[in-house]
Amino acid sequence: MTETTDNVPDKAAYQVNRRRMCWVALGMMMAVVVCFLIDPEKYGGAELGPIFYGLSGLVAVYFGATSWQQKK
Repeated sequence: MTETTDNVPDKAAYQVNRRRMCWVALGMMMAVVVCFLIDPEKYGGAELGPIFYGLSGLVAVYFGATSWQQKK
């Protein structure tokens, strides 16, 4: 581990928060799919791609920035 990781005061809470963020993003993606399947006429004009790309991009940027900071 690098010095940046060692400066984290509570590593267990840090890991739990990262895991929660991923689960929340995954849950939001599943909720969108379920809503779309329940009432497709209501969401007929909506595109799901930008929603999924946005949420997965959020997770990717977070993990990428964390990895980049650890290598610095």
